[in-house]
Formats: sequence, structure tokens, C-alpha cells
Amino acid sequence: MKSRLWLNLVLVIVVAILVALVYFKPGHKPPALAAVLTPLKAQDVTDIKIVQPNTPSVELLRHGADWEMTAPSPLPADQFLVQSLLDSLPAVIKSSFSADAAKLAQYGLDPARLRLWVNGKEFDFGDTEPLNNYRYVLSGGQVHLVSGLLFYRLDHRPYWWVSKRLLPDKARITALQLPNATLTLHGDQWKLAPANPAVSADAIQTLVENWQNAQAIGVEKADTGKSTGEVAIELAGGKSALRFVILQDPNFLVLARPDLGIEYQLDSSQRDRLLSFTSASPATKAASHTRAAAAGSHH
Repeated sequence: MKSRLWLNLVLVIVVAILVALVYFKPGHKPPALAAVLTPLKAQDVTDIKIVQPNTPSVELLRHGADWEMTAPSPLPADQFLVQSLLDSLPAVIKSSFSADAAKLAQYGLDPARLRLWVNGKEFDFGDTEPLNNYRYVLSGGQVHLVSGLLFYRLDHRPYWWVSKRLLPDKARITALQLPNATLTLHGDQWKLAPANPAVSADAIQTLVENWQNAQAIGVEKADTGKSTGEVAIELAGGKSALRFVILQDPNFLVLARPDLGIEYQLDSSQRDRLLSFTSASPATKAASHTRAAAAGSHH
């Protein structure tokens, strides 16, 4: 009996040793971590500068949890785009070699195609190498080859980085003046002038919500264009109304902010959603259903 007990004990010890050998792998070195362009974590980046030839430089600065553009104009930044850039900063270095000033031009690094500063450290971007389309990046006296994703995140016009939201986040509209109508909030009720009984309360609420959630597909420096009307919006706690100038454009709804020197480009389908009461009143909807049913009965 005792011999069997000792045998079981020895087997348990042997199994434990084998498990330990598999788990800890003595003498086996773990693979080295891949070298990256910058080890900075997204939360540690406080300022970004992007410079491209013949283009105003872009400067982005963190304020708490949010990012703002400080150049070429002080404007709210697109938080999603900045975060996408931050996520791409630790680009894996495929290979590196010492920079030779006499040969930088052949890599598109003299002059550089684009220059980036992250917390004051410079990275110069050149051409792509022909074999794998890796991008040449000069930093700290070394030329690195990295994936082209980071350059793709950076290679945009300056106002690309501006927030696409027409109104500040969590803004609450208290008055909305359209070219042909004015809405004013009294308590929790909207007053429409001139009065129009065909416009329902639902249609008014939908229009206000469309403005509060409106986002452009692009932002550009304001250009001189023919005005077709204006929109003025008062916000709770705001000192003055926000003024949008509607610019004539065959392809987009273009709303300029003269005070900011920018214009928002929206899909043309937003014209009805922002400039007219598209939601039919209940009475109108009922009449429409009745007409549709009557029309169907004739087929």
C-alpha cells in the first residue's frame, strides 16, 4: 500500500515538473518587441504639428480630453480624426539605416513630402520604396521604413482636421431663424412665425434636432460665393447668434461661417432636412394615406 502511495506521489511530482517546463520554457528567450516609430501612448501626446509644402501648417493642442486646432485657425478639432492619427503613431519599423545627407533627396526627404512634430520630436516623411510601398521616414539621424498608413492619416488639407459638427456638442437651440421662417422657444413650446397651421409640432422638433445633430462631410476655408440666404441660431448660454450664410452650389449644401472664416459642405440631401419642415403633420399624413389607399383600389 505504501509503495503505491509513493508511486502516485512521484507521478504527481513528475507531472508538475513537466507542466512547469512547458509553461516557463527555461532557456527560451521571448521574442523581442518590434521597434516602433514612437513609443508614446495616445494619452501622453499633448501637441501635434503638421507641415506640408505650399500649405499652411496645422497645429493641434490637447485641452483636457479634447483636441483643438490652434493653426491655421483656432477651431474645434475633429476628435475622431485626431484619435485615428494617435492610434497610428506607433508604426512598426520594418527596417532602418543611417541617414546620409547627400542621399536624402533620392528618398524624397530633401525636401520632405511632409513633416510631423509630436510633443516636439520631428519626423520627416519621404517617398515610398518600390518593393513593398513602405514609406521612408527620417528621425533622429535614421531613415526608417514603415507602413504607409500613418502618412495616409496625415496627408490632408489643413481644414480636414476641423470638427464637422455645425454646432457645439450638447448645444441647445433656443431660436432658429431660417430664410422663410423663425422659430423661438417659449418655455418648452416652439413658436413659429409666420404662423402656419400646416406645420406640426413634430415637424418643428425634427427640424431643430436636425440642426443640433448636423455634421458636414467636409470643411474648407471660406470662399467668396453668391449668397442665397442666411440662417441665425441662438444657443442657450450663448452671447450672440451664430450666423450661417447659404452659398449657391449645384452639388452641395454649403453653409459659411464668416466669423470663423470657414464653410461647411453638406450632402445636398441635407437641404430639405435643415431648411424646410419635411415632417408632415398628422392630418397631412392621414390625408396622404387615404389618397394612396383610394389610388390603390383603382388598380
